Amino acid sequence: MGAAIQCFKDSVALNVPRSRFAPVKTSEDLFALQSDAYSMTDDFRIQLVPERHGTPPIISLDDSFYARADQLNLATQLGVPSLLNCIKLQVEGPVAFNKGTIFQGSVVVRNRSKQIKDLPAGKYHDEIIELN
Repeated sequence: MGAAIQCFKDSVALNVPRSRFAPVKTSEDLFALQSDAYSMTDDFRIQLVPERHGTPPIISLDDSFYARADQLNLATQLGVPSLLNCIKLQVEGPVAFNKGTIFQGSVVVRNRSKQIKDLPAGKYHDEIIELN
């Protein structure tokens, strides 16, 4: 879109800060947006909750298993994890999340197989979880 703006007479570009909107370009963006790290305001804007102090969680999902929205929906059909106090989440391999899962700090969830593995509900804080 940036290159196309020159085609329109008297056009201008606006720089809208992320505090005013929450773009969804990747599965990681959608995953974070569906969590409790974001909320909807009374005027229907989606924004980070105040507890996050303007800093979204850093999410890294395995492209082989989460590149499409339907793949992400399958992984979160039983519940989207809490990311309220999550700084960074890295998910490697196919994982099914459950309601009541809470990520805090920096967490890595690793499934080295090609089979979907269930991550039990619970609180995970600054750790590496190996699903076998």
